[in-house]
Amino acid sequence: MNINSINMKQIATAISQKTTSQEVPADSISLGTTSSSGFMNNLNQLKQMSETGKIEGTSSIGSKQFWVNQATHMTDFFAHVSKDEVDGGFYTHIDSAGKVSNENEKFLMPTSRQIYSYAAAYELTGDKKYLELAKHGVDFVLKHHMQKTDNGEVFWMQKVDKKGNMAEGETEKPLAINEQTYGLTGLIACYKVTKDPEILEIIKGGHKFLTNHFTDKENGGFFDSVNNGTFEANKTKSYNSTVYPATSALLDMADIAEGDWKKEILGQLKELSGDFIKYFPDSSTGFIKENFTSDWKEDWRGWQKQPEGTIGVTGHNTQGALFLLRAEKLLSKEGLLTDEESKTYKDSAKNILDSILEKGYDKEKGGWFDVFVRETGKNMWHNNKAFWQQEEGYLATLAMSKIDGDPKYKEASDKTLQFWDNYFIDREIGGDRQTVAQDGTAQTDPKGGPGKSSYHAVEMAKLAIDIGNW
Repeated sequence: MNINSINMKQIATAISQKTTSQEVPADSISLGTTSSSGFMNNLNQLKQMSETGKIEGTSSIGSKQFWVNQATHMTDFFAHVSKDEVDGGFYTHIDSAGKVSNENEKFLMPTSRQIYSYAAAYELTGDKKYLELAKHGVDFVLKHHMQKTDNGEVFWMQKVDKKGNMAEGETEKPLAINEQTYGLTGLIACYKVTKDPEILEIIKGGHKFLTNHFTDKENGGFFDSVNNGTFEANKTKSYNSTVYPATSALLDMADIAEGDWKKEILGQLKELSGDFIKYFPDSSTGFIKENFTSDWKEDWRGWQKQPEGTIGVTGHNTQGALFLLRAEKLLSKEGLLTDEESKTYKDSAKNILDSILEKGYDKEKGGWFDVFVRETGKNMWHNNKAFWQQEEGYLATLAMSKIDGDPKYKEASDKTLQFWDNYFIDREIGGDRQTVAQDGTAQTDPKGGPGKSSYHAVEMAKLAIDIGNW
């Protein structure tokens, strides 16, 4: 039960409708409808529980209980609105009101991310309902999204229908590396809490596919995608092929790996972080570079190449800095960095973060803007703030505040967290908002889609607790 999710408007509504049964979000408290006296007893109990929480300070912003509350708020909401009890898995498309808007499309990434969220909630609370929810998602993913090669490699198809049938045209689409590694995200988290050997073998098979087909043995790093059939790489690289494989899979995979497998993963993390330090920082714009040829020449393409200039994503800058700090922490612990290398990681992260604090952070209201023209530093298309970028900005500045005494990092992390808590967490309907205006005004974007579920808010909670112990 999440005391933070109690909303006085809900209580007032329930008082006025004492005998009317009503459905409420799973992360809210059912106040009862049997009788007036029963209702008042529940209300008094609710009041006492709320006051006790305030006295003990268990949910003060940024505390461990605050983060546990956020994680359970998110998982309870998505379990309530997206779980498919008939055909398995989770519905992908959830509108701003918390309703399923399209039952016939299920995507791998939001499903895998929900599995991660439930496994993390189980790890944080010990409540077995979250473990059952994680297994519910795993069963669907393994049955309908997973593909295996003859030599035991595992890869993932992204889109299926309600019953799990492959969507038309899926087999002709390239296999993007970030989609492949996010397919492992939930399984890694689930293995951490179950130690299921079958899941471990599938994770190993997915890592084998990644290593065998996406690795650039000539110039280092991973390619963006491979052909779905021949598995031939497309020979381009990007932010997606460098940072996301690490943050969606390899950093957590290193925690469950042993022996030669672990050495291989740690080697990949050192290579990717080294590539990031060498090729991504751009002193001419203050934003990182994000698109490259196979030999690491700058190569902007797609929506990130506009007549106004190249488009930088604020969250990619903060997430990149956080990646370096997390990689440094892990690789130093494993004895794989010299003191000089460790300093280079921290200095590179600091330089990126200092630049983006000046260009992408809202000093007046708190929180992080979305996309910019890198060459001019002007916002592109809008001044909105996106959910996932608040997570990355908060965690990056929180992590930097642990290793650098400059108060600007703690100030930015505190202010971002306050903005996030005030405007992104929806305590009336449940879940978190995808986008808000600069001043925090809610937009009507969906709460669930191919790129969004409960993951970012739960990962934010889990990593905030971890980084708090640095």
